[in-house]
Amino acid sequence: MKRWKPLVLLARTGAWHVRLLLLVLAMLPTGALAQATIGEMRRQATRTELERAAKAAESASLQAPDEKTREKLRADAAAIRMRLDNGDFIPGDRINLIVAGDSVLTDTFTVRGDRMLPLPNIPPISLHGVLDSELESHLTKELMRYIKTVQLDATPLVRISLLGFPQSNFYTVPVDQSITDVIAAAGGWGSVTAVAPDKAVVRRAGKVIMDSKATAEAVRQGKTVGDMAMRDGDELYVPDRQSTGINWQKIAAGLGAVSSLFWIIRYGAR
Repeated sequence: MKRWKPLVLLARTGAWHVRLLLLVLAMLPTGALAQATIGEMRRQATRTELERAAKAAESASLQAPDEKTREKLRADAAAIRMRLDNGDFIPGDRINLIVAGDSVLTDTFTVRGDRMLPLPNIPPISLHGVLDSELESHLTKELMRYIKTVQLDATPLVRISLLGFPQSNFYTVPVDQSITDVIAAAGGWGSVTAVAPDKAVVRRAGKVIMDSKATAEAVRQGKTVGDMAMRDGDELYVPDRQSTGINWQKIAAGLGAVSSLFWIIRYGAR
């Protein structure tokens, strides 16, 4: 929370937009404040929530105490605005669709490069500008142009990798799947003596986006993949205890090498 200390100070002055921003920040995955923009809030965030977050960030930036904070707030607002404009779906995303009484439309479909969702027997449906939270209502409205009665469930799927688990692999899971269920599918934490679950982190493109404390809290609360704002390609990585502990054997070898070098330098010239 150190990063947002200036906002806390501003909030005490009674600025309504700062208080609103602090409330919006609570929608972020636990511990994500220091690692990700608020434009990457949970996947099920509504349009109203995101619009309020963008306005709050823009308003707060006007009263920020320093340029660094102002730039961060403006960047956050811009990221949210971009998400509102483009939506949450990108080429390659998969959606599990269940349409009551229609076996043809009940399947998993992949978003095309033009952000269109191809469905059998009807024209492709555009997902440009559609948020995760709007998916079901959007598809229902579009399908009602061709079907009189539409009752459906639409769930975005996320392909993530679990590393350091007994069954380390890629897993495709619904965004509303509990992270504890995903861990169980990968064999759980494995041997208690072999792995360090308290050191597990979430990584994106090699960069930690949820540190060990935030990840442990998300697991403890049984948060969903969507609540953790996980995207395709993200990794849940749990290291083994040997890699996180002190390797005394290597340290001893290093000290021995240093000692040998010292004696060579001191007495080698004689």
